[in-house]
Amino acid sequence: MKPFFALRSAGVAAALLLGFGLTACASKTVKLPPCPRVGILGDAQKATQYRPGGGRDLTDVTFDTELLDYNGECRYEDKQATVVVDFVLQVAATRGPAATQPEAQVPYFVAVVDKQQHVLARQEFVARVPFKEGRRRVVVGEELEQRIPLAGRSTGDVEVLVGLILSRDQLEKNRKERGF
Repeated sequence: MKPFFALRSAGVAAALLLGFGLTACASKTVKLPPCPRVGILGDAQKATQYRPGGGRDLTDVTFDTELLDYNGECRYEDKQATVVVDFVLQVAATRGPAATQPEAQVPYFVAVVDKQQHVLARQEFVARVPFKEGRRRVVVGEELEQRIPLAGRSTGDVEVLVGLILSRDQLEKNRKERGF
């Protein structure tokens, strides 16, 4: 999994200078714990949506959808008892030959899991990807905030996972394409 957090250049120099100044003035500095890991589930990263009915060939495709990437940061509240993860999820949709709607509706979930992969919290969303005339592929950014009460846990004990909500057939297709 790739690193989740990227430094934002605005304010980084000021923060570093402030940090160096505080170090010179104080004998102790407060080091915040790392942010929780975030990842897109490989088995739930892509989906093909078909028009209603039994057909499942290329002419029946309404949309191909995919979770592309994410970028964000975290902050701590309540004296580090809660970590808030803010991130933008890039959602893509490509129109297929059977598409008649002006937008793709892409259902996805965000889950918080512990080290044993037990789900601590899960929420479902629908990304709306609008198509302008003549556009075949569109990428939108979904802004999300995940509040995680740590309750005695460290941020290394939890992970934020994102995936598309799939039917059994879609999941099996993805696993087959990935070689599982």
